[in-house]
Amino acid sequence: MTAYLVIDTSTRYGAAAVWRDGLSRSVSWRSRNNHTAELMPAVRWLTDAEGIAPDALEGIAVSVGPGGFSALRTGIGVAKGLAVAWSLPVAGVSTLESSAYPYRSTAERVCAVIPAGRGVVAWAVYGMNDGSWSALTGEQVSPIAEFAAAQSGGTLFCGESVADVEDVLRERMGADARFVTESAPLARLAGVADLGSALLASGEAGGATAIAPRYLRSPRITPPNAPKPVSGG
Repeated sequence: MTAYLVIDTSTRYGAAAVWRDGLSRSVSWRSRNNHTAELMPAVRWLTDAEGIAPDALEGIAVSVGPGGFSALRTGIGVAKGLAVAWSLPVAGVSTLESSAYPYRSTAERVCAVIPAGRGVVAWAVYGMNDGSWSALTGEQVSPIAEFAAAQSGGTLFCGESVADVEDVLRERMGADARFVTESAPLARLAGVADLGSALLASGEAGGATAIAPRYLRSPRITPPNAPKPVSGG
């Protein structure tokens, strides 16, 4: 039976799983830092619990963002390192698409929303187009008020930041807005597993160098302090 490793560390919430024609076993956590202390022990626990040797895995699926800078780097770095060590293909999956994908059969338009900083969200709308699941908008980062103003039509909203946007969307859209309150990050992890396993099975996944994080925002870099003048003696 085909077995893949699945990793998602896009936000403060992280998760990993083994996929065997569906999620076989998973583990999730909330990190105070950047997931470095949790991820590798989780991978070891999963492979031990599933009785899988590295050479029995056939690929890795990993979230590539958008998401937190340090959080994404941790998950992608581990996925790349394991892919090189175990000679495995890697499939990179959008965090937003994986958040929306589990609800593809419940609404014509599904908008995934995840945190992108104080008062700001990352979002994108997905749905069926000519019988195929596809993105209906690009991935964007917006203040909540601007995000809400951009929404129209009957839409199902999902993702980690649903609670942050629900009130303003209800006020603006009324019954056109529906919401899914989910347990972060397991619903998102299921989307990573489904989308990533399809890419791996089709041979569309590449090597470790083929994936890169998608931040959508520039990292916050504090400028160095100006040098202090030195008094002469």
